[in-house]
Amino acid sequence: MNTGSAPLSDLSTVKPDLFTGETPVESAHKTWAHVQKDLSYALGPNVHRSWTGRLHISAADPYTVTLAAPTRFIASKIEGSYQEELRRLWKKHDQVAPPRNVIISKPAHDPVPRAPRTSQRVSSTTSSATPVSKSEPLTQVTTAKLGRRGNFTFENFVVGPSNEFAVAVARQVGNFDISQYNPIVIYGDNGMGKTHLLYAIQNSIEAAMVDRKVLKISGEEFVSTFISSLRGSGREAIEAFKRKLRSVDLLMIDDAHFVANKTSSQEEMLHTLISMVGEGRQVLLTTDRHPDELEKASPRLKSHLGSGLVCKIGAADYDLRVRILDRLISMRRQNGHPNLAIPAQARDLLAARINATPRDLEGAFNQVVAQSEFLGTPITLESIQETLSGSRYMAGMRITVDKIQRTTAEEFGITLDDMASKRRARAVARPRQVAMYLCKKMTKRSLPDIGRRFGGRDHTTVMHAVKRITQLRQDDAVLDGQITRLEEALKS
Repeated sequence: MNTGSAPLSDLSTVKPDLFTGETPVESAHKTWAHVQKDLSYALGPNVHRSWTGRLHISAADPYTVTLAAPTRFIASKIEGSYQEELRRLWKKHDQVAPPRNVIISKPAHDPVPRAPRTSQRVSSTTSSATPVSKSEPLTQVTTAKLGRRGNFTFENFVVGPSNEFAVAVARQVGNFDISQYNPIVIYGDNGMGKTHLLYAIQNSIEAAMVDRKVLKISGEEFVSTFISSLRGSGREAIEAFKRKLRSVDLLMIDDAHFVANKTSSQEEMLHTLISMVGEGRQVLLTTDRHPDELEKASPRLKSHLGSGLVCKIGAADYDLRVRILDRLISMRRQNGHPNLAIPAQARDLLAARINATPRDLEGAFNQVVAQSEFLGTPITLESIQETLSGSRYMAGMRITVDKIQRTTAEEFGITLDDMASKRRARAVARPRQVAMYLCKKMTKRSLPDIGRRFGGRDHTTVMHAVKRITQLRQDDAVLDGQITRLEEALKS
């Protein structure tokens, strides 16, 4: 019995079925229309549209129907997850007796996705995501972790208003210019590019082949190595650890706040700072907050950390986020995806909606590009919205403690400094309690963390504020209305 299926080009040689009076391909298309409706219901419209809905009939005969997938990835996904349901529904609707066997075919090679024509017109009339020339000045933060330290350079770290001071200081350290400031602390939220800068400094010094000893160590490694030396061969192991740190010309401690959280290790870091600064050896540290806000750090450690130079890496604004995407697109084109195309409106949508760290923006970008690569579809405004519709990236602007404090201060007519001050006047204390309440309700910050960001207050103060405002919302309609407006403004 012939179990092969006739290609569509050879259908003229295939006789109509005696039962249906139709050629195999005609009846296959009718059956497929019914099967797709049931698949959409059984699997859900989104799953069907993304997977089984991408199949099309490529061949049919009285015994077999071949459904072709646009990419090998889609074919494998359907075979592994949806093939049984597809065949069951085909058997239900097929008018040919007995029902034909269904085969899922896959292409020998996946197609390269191309941009729609509209994206080319957009690119010619707007600031499209074009490759960035090596000779162009770089203009934005990236934290693209590409697996090799060599990619973390100053050339790949794009500079904007929120980070230009920190980058200028890092470049000076990378050039080993004599600094008047020691130690140097660079702080900012996780994902803002602090580690990138440390690697850039290290790469810059190594490329210059200067006779300088550089050591980069993470805060976690600092703590674990120190504890191991304490538990090791006594004083000799501890002295070896100290020599390793203090014998270099430049010591960089990444995530130094991790060290400051441990009493014994922060004491060792303090002595290391005092020793190296006294000998004229440069120390550079990164933290996730200003040294004064390291709640477990001793006053003496805070004093030494703040005695040199403290630089902040702030949040990227919309213009900077657009430039991040331009850089990511350029790097992806240079690394194995030369035909990558993103319409300007699609890029601008990403920049507008992913109002978070460069790392978050890169994560959303990778998700969009991966969807295009695996499914063989072009990147459009609609495809980005669909790809990210269920993710945290499209849940609106990320709500932060800083944003809550600023928005609340504006609503109640107080200053941002009042949020962290010790003033107890009701005109200041009540808005502060409202901000604490909103931080607990609208962020994932812990009570101690929230208290720390309000002038180092205890977590019990935050608990009291939450309880008090919860009660006042029930009793005070005016205050409840103000808080409702704040919630809407923060979510918009």
